[in-house]
Amino acid sequence: MEQKYSASMDTVFALLTNPKWLKARSAALGELSASIKAKKSGGGIAITMERRVKRDLPALVARVMSSEADLVFEEIWAPDANGGRSGTLTMDAVGQPVKMTATFELIATGKGCVYRITHKCKSSVPLIGGTVEKFALGQVKSACEDEFAYLVEYIKKNKVQ
Repeated sequence: MEQKYSASMDTVFALLTNPKWLKARSAALGELSASIKAKKSGGGIAITMERRVKRDLPALVARVMSSEADLVFEEIWAPDANGGRSGTLTMDAVGQPVKMTATFELIATGKGCVYRITHKCKSSVPLIGGTVEKFALGQVKSACEDEFAYLVEYIKKNKVQ
């Protein structure tokens, strides 16, 4: 997935690693609750998020997953060799048979920047694991698109450069 932003890479990075901004984004996107912590180390930053969400589930997936879930995210951001930022993300859906990982990068492009993220999901459910993985990946991508759109609108509304 990829999203272009009209704001600078440094500005977008500052927002994506700001616990107050991330919590406001979670609330605006309809999540039930969110707790976010950031810890700087060297040139990087680790973001830990605990978010509670509610999703509609297809009948087959509802047999092995709950419609309400506590999600625990760990994002590790670091400077990259090209002057951008890159990192990894892990997400655990607590008590659910699915885990997600991602790699991402934030790159300056002229006056703006580009954020790219690649997700992978893995389910531990026998027989229907592929269906669970496909559903979970679709949910992750949809949520990511909502997060991208929220930041685009935030930049526009607040005239962030």
